[in-house]
Amino acid sequence: MARSFLQVAATEEVASPLRVVQIEGLVVLKIIKHCKEFSPSLVTGQLLGLDVGSVLELTNCFPFPIGDEDEEIESDGANYQLEMMRCLREVNVDNNTVGWSVSFILS
Repeated sequence: MARSFLQVAATEEVASPLRVVQIEGLVVLKIIKHCKEFSPSLVTGQLLGLDVGSVLELTNCFPFPIGDEDEEIESDGANYQLEMMRCLREVNVDNNTVGWSVSFILS
């Protein structure tokens, strides 16, 4: 007997809200290094990890390239991101995108 959409939806588990963010030291050090190297410029990066129940585990990250032209950044950035994800997958590193990092200047 085929189940209706409502029956299937009612049996789906509701994702538990995140309660804890666990950041590995490597992630923190990579973000600090990237910000320090390009200060005072705005820098961004991709955060990688796992969503396990109510815990978000940040296990790795990588910076996005910095360029002078917005169009240049968009085209090169997309290719760079895909290449980084492919390389990480080859060496069996968590390559699930869980967020982005952005620097800013406090003055």
